[in-house]
Amino acid sequence: MKDKGPDVTALGAPFSPGIPRLTRVCAIRADIAAPTEFDTTRGHGRALFPITGGEAIGPGWTARLLPGGADCARRLPDGTYEVDARYVMAFDDGTMAMVHNAGRMTPQPDGSYHGRTKAELDITTGPHATLGDMVLFGTAFAPADDPDHVFIELWHAEL
Repeated sequence: MKDKGPDVTALGAPFSPGIPRLTRVCAIRADIAAPTEFDTTRGHGRALFPITGGEAIGPGWTARLLPGGADCARRLPDGTYEVDARYVMAFDDGTMAMVHNAGRMTPQPDGSYHGRTKAELDITTGPHATLGDMVLFGTAFAPADDPDHVFIELWHAEL
């Protein structure tokens, strides 16, 4: 991670907490159906991408994305989508988690979309409960030639 700007000591703090270390927590493949899209009177578009399933893998675990989730997005005039996805992950051991992943997906010259998000997991008590306490940063990729999937990696921002 690059350190480009001044830290908080420039504003009078006695020390800087430092640059967070990012650790990859999991990889997710979300299966999506064709979106419902329309333009609004406010100059942007809206899109609903149904999440029909998928899978996730982390260190020592796997999970399924349950059908019924969705990404309710706002399409900006430049083609960027402000995403706001919510879906349920069912871990292989029975643990359940509601995932909320919000951020931006930006169009690329090749027709794909690349994104950055903040994710939050509401999770049941059990072996994966610490995932609910993490500050998670997401990277996302929607391939131009694969309209049925979005690929996401979640990263824990540790101090």
